[in-house]
This record gives sequence, structure tokens and C-alpha cells, in this order.
Amino acid sequence: MTLLLACVFVLLHASAIFFLPAFAMQASYVFLLAAPALACIAALRRSMRDGWRHSRGWLLAALAMALWTLGMLASLRQDLFLDNPNAAPGDSTLLFILFGVPIVLAVSASYVEGESVLLRLIDAALALALGYLFYVHTFSLLTLRGAGSLSQALLVATMFDAENLFLLVASAIRLSAADRRGERHFYRAMVLFTGLYTLITFYYNHFVALGDHPDFGSLRDPLIDIAFLAFALEAWRDHEPAPTAKPPSPALVRFVRSASPLLMALALLVVAIILLRERFYLGVAGVVVAVLGYGARTTLTQVQHIKIEEGLQQKNDAFERLAHTDSLTGLPNRRALDEALERAYAQHGPGLARLTVLMIDVDFFKRLNDSYGHPAGDACLRRVSEALAGAAGRRGDVLGRYGGEEFALVMPGASLQAGLVVAERLRHAVESLAVPNAGSPHGVVTVSVGVATAVAGEKPLDALLATADSALYEAKRRGRNQVVTLD
Repeated sequence: MTLLLACVFVLLHASAIFFLPAFAMQASYVFLLAAPALACIAALRRSMRDGWRHSRGWLLAALAMALWTLGMLASLRQDLFLDNPNAAPGDSTLLFILFGVPIVLAVSASYVEGESVLLRLIDAALALALGYLFYVHTFSLLTLRGAGSLSQALLVATMFDAENLFLLVASAIRLSAADRRGERHFYRAMVLFTGLYTLITFYYNHFVALGDHPDFGSLRDPLIDIAFLAFALEAWRDHEPAPTAKPPSPALVRFVRSASPLLMALALLVVAIILLRERFYLGVAGVVVAVLGYGARTTLTQVQHIKIEEGLQQKNDAFERLAHTDSLTGLPNRRALDEALERAYAQHGPGLARLTVLMIDVDFFKRLNDSYGHPAGDACLRRVSEALAGAAGRRGDVLGRYGGEEFALVMPGASLQAGLVVAERLRHAVESLAVPNAGSPHGVVTVSVGVATAVAGEKPLDALLATADSALYEAKRRGRNQVVTLD
């Protein structure tokens, strides 16, 4: 239905010119103003439907269409109110050129989630600088009344061609690397529009405006409608079809998205270099702004990436700590203890070849749970873990919860005698807590400790742990609340 309405629009435009030859210019202006206005409305509608936060591209496209509409209004003023026959009046020409600036900004934006406001301000500043240089360059060739000669008008037309071709190539590059549906929809609309607009304006500017019909009102005017109506149709469409082409490679997506801000700096740099001949110092300033602006943007982007990487590393470290920490006691868990054992057993430096392990078990813990309940049992384990941690004290040792009511202490480089001394200190620290346990013959919570030692390479790690566990079992068999070694 919308395609049919677009065809009717073009036919009405042609019919108005054909059947109203005395008012052909006035009639043509109505349609030449309506077509970009419709494109602007369609882009704004798409922005509202997609949500303002995610539709910067459509908003910038709407701004471009509004500038083109203003350019056509300025042209109407020159033709109908000032009776100016010049093919390139300065005011309308400037607006027709400036319409490309929002499009350059749209296709050069990286659209990265979480992009800082400062980066967007730099983009906007570069766009304003580009607009100002366009203004200066335009009025270095034209006056408000227009071009002074055919050669100047041809130069302006060539400038249009170069700008339009740049917009087409930039849009095509972004489309080739668009991997998100909304992004693909926008860049397809831009490629469709800039492609048609480039071809049509090249033909119209060189062969109509500077050829056989310098004034609006010819039957070739409806050609101009086509580009704007095609864009409006694409923007108006509610449901984008599923992609049929192979999606772009992630490497291409990352490269184009990272390099796209260069497009704005490149456009500014080219215009500044062109200006060097007429306004040397302004041209140099434009080159400096382009280089510094892009450099500042690149630096800020790098800073943002480093900040993101640091945040990810902090999260990774936090997850790593969670993965190695017992949630109840806050001590290292079984996984952390296993890694500490393997790490300590693998060291063969002076004084570090020996490894002593203490296996610690809370006596009669099941009876405590049955008598006082699981919350009391959890509280008991927390207090026991605090007492053990306070009594362990040797740098480099790793105390952790081995599972249930069992704890382990890994002592790299410690002798058997040192292990026995520490084990007795741990046993005494827990007994001194005097935590009531009606199910224990001692009346309070106590621990049994098994101690084992080995030299790396002489005994497998599993055998060392089995020896420590056997010593713990022997301590329990002998009545609990004691330290035993089988070495």
C-alpha cells in the first residue's frame, strides 16, 4: 500500500507539471518540499517506535532530511520571491551541502553500548567543525545570489557529487558489517537513499540544472522525489525481514565498528585540505581539529576499554574468590585446599620440599546438631573456624574447610615436630572456646587432629592425605580431643 502511494505521489508530481505548465515551478516546489518532509517524518516515526535511546541514526537522518527541506525552501524563496535565476544560490546550496553532515555523523558513530557522553560530544564537535568548513568553502565559491560563472557552478556540482559518493561508500561499509537487525535496517535505508540520491542528483545537477532547464518545473523534477520516497518507505516498514545473506564475520564487525569514527575525521580533514588554498590558516586549523579530535576520541575509547577490562578482571577475581571460599566459614574451600596441596607438593626449593598436613575434625558434631539444631551447628563451625584461624598463625600455611565438620591445614616446608606443635595449639584453642555440647563426654566442643608429613617425590600426595586421615581416625578411636601421628 505504501509503495502504491509513493508511485501515486510521483505521478501526481509529473501530472501537476504537465497539466499546469504556467505554474509548473510552483507546483513542483510543493512536491519537492513534501518528499523530504515525508522522509523526515518517517525517520522520526522509526525513532519513536525503536525508542529514543537506540535510534540516534534515525534521528540524525531526520535532521538531514529537515536540512534538505530547508534548502528547498531557500531555493523557493530565491525563485519565487527574489526572482533569482541563478542555478546555485548560496543559502540553498549551503543547506543542501550541510544535509550530509548529520548523515556523516550517523554512519561514523560506533553505537557501542555504554559509550561515554564525552565521546559523543567529540563527535558532535567534529560535525560542527565540518559544517563550519562547508559554510566557509561554499561562500568562497558562491554569493547569496549564486555562482558567478558556469565553471563555479560546475565546481559546486562536483562538490555535491564527491559528498554524495562519500556518503554512499561510508553507508555501504557500515551495512557490510552490520550484525544487528535494527542496525542493518538503518544502514540498508541509508545505502538505498544515498545510492539513489547520488545517481539522481548527478544527472539532475549536470544535465538539467546546468543543462537545458536551470529552473525547477521540468518533467524530470519527479526523479528527485524517488530517493526520498524510497527512504521513507524503508523507514516506515515495521517488520524487517529475516536476513538471507551470510552474517558478517565478528572480526569484520569489530574492525568496522572500531574504525567508523575515522569517517568523520576523514571528511573534516579532506574539506580542511581543500580550504588551504583559499583560507590557509582556517584550513590548517581544520586539519589540527580533525587530527586532535580523532586522537582524543581514540584515547578516550582506549581508556574506556581499559576501564571495562579492569572491571571484568575485578569481577573475575571476585568470582574466583567465591569459587575458592567456603560460604559458611569464610575459609578456603575443598577446591582451594586441593590446589594449595598440589602447589606446595610441586615445590622443590630449599626448605620447601617437605609438606606437613593436619586433618582436623569436630568431635561429636552430629550429636551437637541433633541436640541444638542446625543453626547452632553452623554457628559452632563458624566459631571453630575462627579459633583455628587465630591459632594457626604461620605465614604460608593454608587453613580451609575440607567438608562437613572437617578442616585441613596445609603447612609447606614444615617438619613433623612443627606440625605436632601447631596441631596441639589448634586443639587447645577450640577446647578453650567452651562451646557447650551435651552429646560430648567432655561437655564442650573439641577437635581431633591427625598429622602426616612427607618429602615431595618420596610419597604420592594421595598417600600423604591417606596417612593424615588414618591418623585422624586413630585420634577418634583413642577417645577424641587429641593429636595423633602415624609417621
